[in-house]
Amino acid sequence: MSVSPVREALARLVTEGLVVTEHNRGYRVAPLSRHELEDLVRTRIRIEGWAIERAIALGDELWEARIMSSLHVLTRLPRRRAGEPRLMNEEWERRHKDFHEALIAACDSASLLQICRALSARADRYRHISLAIETGPRDIDAEHEAIAKAALAHDVPAAQQALGAHYEKMVRYIPLHVGVD
Repeated sequence: MSVSPVREALARLVTEGLVVTEHNRGYRVAPLSRHELEDLVRTRIRIEGWAIERAIALGDELWEARIMSSLHVLTRLPRRRAGEPRLMNEEWERRHKDFHEALIAACDSASLLQICRALSARADRYRHISLAIETGPRDIDAEHEAIAKAALAHDVPAAQQALGAHYEKMVRYIPLHVGVD
């Protein structure tokens, strides 16, 4: 393999905010920061709030069925890896992503959905560390059920509020003094 594909991959990771360049030093993983996390969450709340509004306006019974089925399979797995409670269960993570994608799947804007996916990918880093350093108990299943219930009821303000509260809890549960500035 030549160096070109590696450079191209690193350049993409830079644009996604996952890697940073240092002049004459190369690339490194982007640091985690409290400011970035708060900014990311605020942005996700606005952007995904808009996407869920569009999805609710356009969603049909197949969209509703996708939300219900993705919620059902998500709540059947533990979030933490068996025997290693500080690590994420990879299958839960996949199902979690499927649930959040199902919520906005009926949105009619490919650009908006692409932005939502990019923001979600950036948030993954924080979600993974949050499991290891959470400072309090969370009922993630109840959070997801509240979002789904509001979306299925076609209640845009309630769905946006539940989704926003869900994202804000990650900020609250990562302590300022551990691993993030």
